Amino acid sequence: MSSYLSRRVEAKENLEILYQTEIRRMTGRRRLESVELENMGTGARRTVETPAVFSMIGALPCTGWLPAEIERDDKGFILTGAKVAQSSAWQRMNRAPGPLETSRPGVFAAGDVRSDSVKRCAAAVGEGGMAVANVHRALAEYRTR
Repeated sequence: MSSYLSRRVEAKENLEILYQTEIRRMTGRRRLESVELENMGTGARRTVETPAVFSMIGALPCTGWLPAEIERDDKGFILTGAKVAQSSAWQRMNRAPGPLETSRPGVFAAGDVRSDSVKRCAAAVGEGGMAVANVHRALAEYRTR
């Protein structure tokens, strides 16, 4: 989140920011009515009556679990497309990587975890749709081999 937006959210008296908190349950009939929350630091749980929730996961990628062959930038975001075209795995391929394809052919990254992505929800949704289309294309290619 930009520092400008963070400051505006922090200044709002009708917003409560809950750090290190996970949503455990959301309930309601026709719309959201309440949310059960757990503070991961203390383990304390509470239920909040609310018609809306905004979840900010953070700006640090969680990519440490990926194998080393999936190349990342200096901040840990996954490299894709032209930035991985010179990777050793791509040197053995008969095609260039797609825009969302990683340094491992057939493995795709979309949304905030991707290096140089827009880091906005709508962009991530669009990239997710693109990734699905690219997965189908890649699977068709592997079937024809």
